[in-house]
Amino acid sequence: MKFTKILVQIAALYVFYMVGTWVQEMLNIPIPGSLIGMFLLLVLLSLKVLPVKWFDLGAETLVAIMPFLLIPPTLGLMNYGAFFMSKGISLFITVVASTFLIIIVAGHTGQYLANRKERESR
Repeated sequence: MKFTKILVQIAALYVFYMVGTWVQEMLNIPIPGSLIGMFLLLVLLSLKVLPVKWFDLGAETLVAIMPFLLIPPTLGLMNYGAFFMSKGISLFITVVASTFLIIIVAGHTGQYLANRKERESR
């Protein structure tokens, strides 16, 4: 029963991906359809139109197997060794800068949300 529930939840997540892709194609938006679908899911979950329990096991399963899903693209990068050797320094600087930017934004967002929750509980 749990396996079936996980499959149904993953299928529901896939439906959001497909809807986002359809919206992207119909409106010719330069944003990937997968992001549009996940944003739509976020909005529906935030507004409590859909309960989180409809997606929790499927999402947890996908997160648990994510490293295995990323192995093929990582191995595919090995075909582009010459590109990485020629652009190595600029790629390294870009990756480091974007990593620090993400850390800073995530930290500030976390602090903001924690402070807001603390103020609301008073």
